[in-house]
Amino acid sequence: MKMLILMLMLLSMNFMFMKHPLSMGFILLMQTIFSSLTCSLNLNSYFTSYMLFLIFVGGMMILFMYMSSIASNEKFYFSMKLMLFNILMIFLYSMINLINMYNQNMIMLINLYNEHCNYLMNKLYMLPSGNITLLMIIYLLFTLVIVSNIIKLKSSPLRSN
Repeated sequence: MKMLILMLMLLSMNFMFMKHPLSMGFILLMQTIFSSLTCSLNLNSYFTSYMLFLIFVGGMMILFMYMSSIASNEKFYFSMKLMLFNILMIFLYSMINLINMYNQNMIMLINLYNEHCNYLMNKLYMLPSGNITLLMIIYLLFTLVIVSNIIKLKSSPLRSN
Protein backbone atom coordinates (compact mmCIF):
# COMPACT_ATOMS: atom_id res chain seq x y z
CA MET A 1 0.00 0.00 0.00
CA LYS A 2 2.76 2.42 0.93
CA MET A 3 4.67 1.49 -2.21
CA LEU A 4 1.64 2.38 -4.34
CA ILE A 5 1.40 5.78 -2.67
CA LEU A 6 5.14 6.30 -3.19
CA MET A 7 4.77 5.48 -6.88
CA LEU A 8 1.86 7.91 -7.16
CA MET A 9 3.99 10.67 -5.62
CA LEU A 10 6.96 9.91 -7.86
CA LEU A 11 4.79 9.89 -10.96
CA SER A 12 3.27 13.21 -9.93
CA MET A 13 6.71 14.74 -9.55
CA ASN A 14 7.86 13.27 -12.87
CA PHE A 15 4.82 14.64 -14.68
CA MET A 16 6.03 18.20 -14.07
CA PHE A 17 9.31 17.51 -15.89
CA MET A 18 7.90 15.75 -18.95
CA LYS A 19 7.83 17.62 -22.23
CA HIS A 20 6.59 15.04 -24.71
CA PRO A 21 2.82 14.42 -24.89
CA LEU A 22 3.20 10.64 -25.13
CA SER A 23 5.33 10.46 -21.99
CA MET A 24 2.75 12.61 -20.19
CA GLY A 25 0.04 10.23 -21.36
CA PHE A 26 2.03 7.23 -20.16
CA ILE A 27 2.47 8.81 -16.73
CA LEU A 28 -1.26 9.54 -16.56
CA LEU A 29 -1.99 5.92 -17.46
CA MET A 30 0.36 4.67 -14.75
CA GLN A 31 -1.21 7.04 -12.22
CA THR A 32 -4.62 5.72 -13.20
CA ILE A 33 -3.51 2.14 -12.63
CA PHE A 34 -1.92 2.93 -9.26
CA SER A 35 -4.85 5.00 -8.04
CA SER A 36 -7.27 2.23 -9.07
CA LEU A 37 -5.17 -0.31 -7.19
CA THR A 38 -5.08 1.95 -4.13
CA CYS A 39 -8.84 2.43 -4.32
CA SER A 40 -9.47 -1.30 -4.65
CA LEU A 41 -7.25 -2.10 -1.67
CA ASN A 42 -9.06 0.42 0.53
CA LEU A 43 -12.63 -0.52 -0.41
CA ASN A 44 -14.58 -3.70 0.05
CA SER A 45 -15.84 -3.57 -3.52
CA TYR A 46 -13.64 -3.59 -6.62
CA PHE A 47 -16.43 -2.17 -8.77
CA THR A 48 -15.58 1.45 -7.91
CA SER A 49 -11.93 1.08 -8.86
CA TYR A 50 -12.87 -0.77 -12.05
CA MET A 51 -15.24 2.01 -13.13
CA LEU A 52 -12.63 4.65 -12.22
CA PHE A 53 -10.08 2.86 -14.38
CA LEU A 54 -12.45 2.54 -17.35
CA ILE A 55 -13.45 6.21 -17.20
CA PHE A 56 -9.84 7.38 -17.01
CA VAL A 57 -8.74 5.11 -19.87
CA GLY A 58 -11.61 6.39 -22.03
CA GLY A 59 -10.50 9.96 -21.43
CA MET A 60 -6.88 8.98 -22.07
CA MET A 61 -7.80 7.52 -25.45
CA ILE A 62 -9.37 10.82 -26.47
CA LEU A 63 -6.31 12.74 -25.24
CA PHE A 64 -4.01 10.35 -27.11
CA MET A 65 -5.97 10.90 -30.31
CA TYR A 66 -5.66 14.68 -29.99
CA MET A 67 -1.97 14.61 -29.08
CA SER A 68 -0.99 12.14 -31.79
CA SER A 69 -2.60 14.39 -34.39
CA ILE A 70 -0.88 17.52 -33.02
CA ALA A 71 2.61 16.21 -32.22
CA SER A 72 3.02 13.23 -34.52
CA ASN A 73 6.69 13.61 -35.51
CA GLU A 74 8.18 15.00 -32.33
CA LYS A 75 11.36 13.28 -31.06
CA PHE A 76 11.30 11.49 -27.73
CA TYR A 77 14.30 11.86 -25.39
CA PHE A 78 15.03 10.13 -22.08
CA SER A 79 16.34 12.25 -19.23
CA MET A 80 19.10 10.53 -17.29
CA LYS A 81 18.80 13.07 -14.46
CA LEU A 82 15.15 12.19 -13.99
CA MET A 83 15.86 8.45 -14.05
CA LEU A 84 18.62 8.84 -11.46
CA PHE A 85 16.34 10.99 -9.30
CA ASN A 86 13.65 8.30 -9.39
CA ILE A 87 16.08 5.52 -8.50
CA LEU A 88 17.49 7.61 -5.66
CA MET A 89 14.02 8.37 -4.27
CA ILE A 90 12.98 4.70 -4.34
CA PHE A 91 16.26 3.68 -2.69
CA LEU A 92 15.91 6.32 0.04
CA TYR A 93 12.32 5.32 0.70
CA SER A 94 13.32 1.66 0.99
CA MET A 95 16.09 2.51 3.45
CA ILE A 96 13.74 4.63 5.57
CA ASN A 97 11.27 1.75 5.71
CA LEU A 98 13.98 -0.65 6.82
CA ILE A 99 15.08 1.70 9.60
CA ASN A 100 11.60 2.58 10.86
CA MET A 101 9.83 -0.68 11.59
CA TYR A 102 6.19 -0.38 12.53
CA ASN A 103 4.96 -1.84 15.77
CA GLN A 104 1.72 -3.77 16.11
CA ASN A 105 -0.22 -0.84 17.60
CA MET A 106 0.36 1.32 14.54
CA ILE A 107 -0.82 -1.46 12.24
CA MET A 108 -3.99 -1.89 14.30
CA LEU A 109 -4.60 1.87 14.20
CA ILE A 110 -4.19 1.93 10.41
CA ASN A 111 -6.62 -1.00 10.05
CA LEU A 112 -9.17 0.80 12.22
CA TYR A 113 -8.81 3.92 10.08
CA ASN A 114 -9.24 1.88 6.87
CA GLU A 115 -12.45 0.30 8.19
CA HIS A 116 -13.81 3.77 8.99
CA CYS A 117 -12.93 4.98 5.46
CA ASN A 118 -14.63 1.91 3.96
CA TYR A 119 -17.81 2.73 5.84
CA LEU A 120 -17.70 6.34 4.62
CA MET A 121 -17.14 5.25 1.01
CA ASN A 122 -19.99 2.75 1.13
CA LYS A 123 -22.35 5.47 2.38
CA LEU A 124 -22.02 7.04 -1.08
CA TYR A 125 -24.19 4.29 -2.55
CA MET A 126 -26.64 3.89 0.33
CA LEU A 127 -29.82 5.85 0.93
CA PRO A 128 -30.29 8.88 0.78
CA SER A 129 -27.05 9.77 -1.05
CA GLY A 130 -27.55 6.88 -3.48
CA ASN A 131 -30.30 8.89 -5.17
CA ILE A 132 -27.88 11.77 -5.76
CA THR A 133 -25.36 9.37 -7.31
CA LEU A 134 -28.05 7.99 -9.60
CA LEU A 135 -29.10 11.52 -10.55
CA MET A 136 -25.49 12.39 -11.42
CA ILE A 137 -25.19 9.31 -13.63
CA ILE A 138 -28.40 10.17 -15.49
CA TYR A 139 -27.26 13.80 -15.90
CA LEU A 140 -23.90 12.71 -17.36
CA LEU A 141 -25.63 10.34 -19.79
CA PHE A 142 -28.05 13.07 -20.84
CA THR A 143 -25.15 15.52 -21.35
CA LEU A 144 -23.26 12.95 -23.43
CA VAL A 145 -26.24 12.46 -25.76
CA ILE A 146 -26.73 16.23 -26.16
CA VAL A 147 -23.04 16.89 -26.90
CA SER A 148 -22.92 14.10 -29.48
CA ASN A 149 -26.00 15.56 -31.20
CA ILE A 150 -24.44 19.04 -31.24
CA ILE A 151 -21.29 17.62 -32.81
CA LYS A 152 -23.37 15.89 -35.50
CA LEU A 153 -25.13 19.14 -36.36
CA LYS A 154 -22.08 21.41 -36.47
CA SER A 155 -19.55 18.96 -38.01
CA SER A 156 -17.00 19.86 -35.35
CA PRO A 157 -13.40 18.64 -35.26
CA LEU A 158 -12.79 14.88 -35.19
CA ARG A 159 -15.59 14.34 -37.70
CA SER A 160 -14.77 13.21 -41.23
CA ASN A 161 -16.45 15.02 -44.11
